[in-house]
Order: sequence, then C-alpha cells, then structure tokens
Amino acid sequence: MNSNELDILLDRADSYAEAGDPKAALQFYSAALGEAQRSGVARPALLERLQQAQGFVRDQGAAFQQALNAAMAGRSGANPTQTLRMTHALEMIEGKRGIFPQEPSVLFYPYLAHQQFWDPSEFDWSAELEAATADIREELLAVIDDDSAFQPYVEDYEDRPVRDFGGLNYNDSWSALHLIRDAKSIEENAKRFPKTMAALAKVPLSNIGRRTPVAHFSRLKPGAHIPPHYGMLNCRLICHLPLIVPKGCVFRVGNETREWEEGKLLMFDDSIQHEARNPTDRVRVILLFDVWRPELGEAEREAISAIFNTIDDYRPLPTA
Repeated sequence: MNSNELDILLDRADSYAEAGDPKAALQFYSAALGEAQRSGVARPALLERLQQAQGFVRDQGAAFQQALNAAMAGRSGANPTQTLRMTHALEMIEGKRGIFPQEPSVLFYPYLAHQQFWDPSEFDWSAELEAATADIREELLAVIDDDSAFQPYVEDYEDRPVRDFGGLNYNDSWSALHLIRDAKSIEENAKRFPKTMAALAKVPLSNIGRRTPVAHFSRLKPGAHIPPHYGMLNCRLICHLPLIVPKGCVFRVGNETREWEEGKLLMFDDSIQHEARNPTDRVRVILLFDVWRPELGEAEREAISAIFNTIDDYRPLPTA
C-alpha cells in the first residue's frame, strides 16, 4: 500500500470521528496503522497523522476497558470455577491472556471440556492423598541426595529420530525416580517407598493400554527449565503432589501460571501447552501420577486403551 492509500484510510477515519462514530473511526485508524507498520511509510506529514491515530486508538482502548470493567464489576459465579471462567474471558478480550487449545501429540478425544487446571476437591480421593504428604516426603528424603536413584526424564530411542527437548535429553537437570512406568510397577523402587505406594493404591490411576498408569518423583535441579510442550492425549489428568518446593518455582498451563504449594495437589490437562521453572538454588521435587478424566465412561476408557494397544502392537507390512 502506498502513502496515498494510507491517506485515504486516515481521511475515512477522520470523517467518522468528526461525525461522532468512534467505532467506525477506530476500525479505519487501526487498518491504517497496520498497513503503515507493514509498508514502513516514512513521509513526515503522514507520520504525524499516524501518531494522532495511535493516540485515538489508545484512548478508545482505555475507554473500552473501563466500560468492560464496569460491566463486570462485582459479578461472580455460583462457584469458583464459574467465577474463574468469567474473569479469564474478560482478560482474553483485553489481550491479557492468550487462547491455548488442547493439542495432544497422539490422540485427541473430542468434546471434552477445555479446562487447564482442575479442582482437587472434586475428587473424593484427593484429601486422603494430601494427608499422606508427610509420610511420602519422609521416604523421599531418604534418597533425595542419591543421584543414582534418579535418571534423566528425557531419553532418546534408538529406532526413532532424536527430538531435542530444550537441551534436556539425557540431562539430569530434570530427572525421575520411577515407581510405576508404562503401566508396570518398578519393584526395586516400589519396595523402597511402601507408604507412597500404599497412598497411590487408593487413587484410581488411569489404565491406558500399556502406556499408563505412571507414577514417579519428578526432580528439577536449581535453574532448570522444562520448555513448553504437550502430552500424548487429552483423556487423562496429570496430578502433582508437591513435596519439596522452594519459593519461586512456577508452573504454567496454557494462560495460567501457579506456584506449587507443598502438600496441595495440582491437577491439569497436559494436552494443553505447559512448562515448569525452578529459578532457585534448591531442588524441587513432586510426586507425579495420572488419572482418567471424570467425564469418560467405562466403555470409552476401554476403547481408548484399545486404540493405544493397537498403536503399540501394530507392525507395518514388510518392505519389498
């Protein structure tokens, strides 16, 4: 677009502003600013008009935000989840929050609620597990300084292309002590953590083919950053029971960032982009495990497991 065309957009915007139609003016001013940014127009007289357009857009944006805040002032839902949805919807309109869809790497199961964090109090087993925190932490502390007990969380497979995971491949900055892996109990480790295993036995862990359940102590060393990534499916919830959490460690799921609190469960949909940071000088350790999403019926759970068993069992036809 040349400068004459920008003049036309600005003239249209000015005429609507003078006629008392700020909405139409805003559209034309915004279009002119966008085109000017793309084309890099630098005529001095035009720059002055564009600066005036920026001021108009800024002032209208502030006025609109005030109107939205006034419309939402004092409103709350019938429960915390409803209030959270209302608050986040407003923040998305204002551009303070992005929209993060479910993007599982293997299986997307349709029509499940798009919810980043879940309230543990909605699950009848959560309080008993949280009450076991002290016993679980006591067992963990017996091995916390034994690096040989933990192994790097990100490992490569000889028969698959290498995927760079932010430099964490075979890096013990993010490591795990596995209790249940690929649906199998790691007996050597399970024997060392009888109280932890007893607590997990009361949790309805997922059972997705030979992929889950999983349960492990996840350790982040000082300065470690788990980069943004997605889980393999949206049919389960990942649970974190924080055990050792220095102040300042943060966990983001989608557009919401939280700090772990020792002894208080975090439950989230890992098919939504998520990442973790430990900017402190101490290790952070949580107990991680997974459960089915509550919306799924037994027939659906069996079907999902069958899909993953087929994926794991399938052998391509031999090449000619």
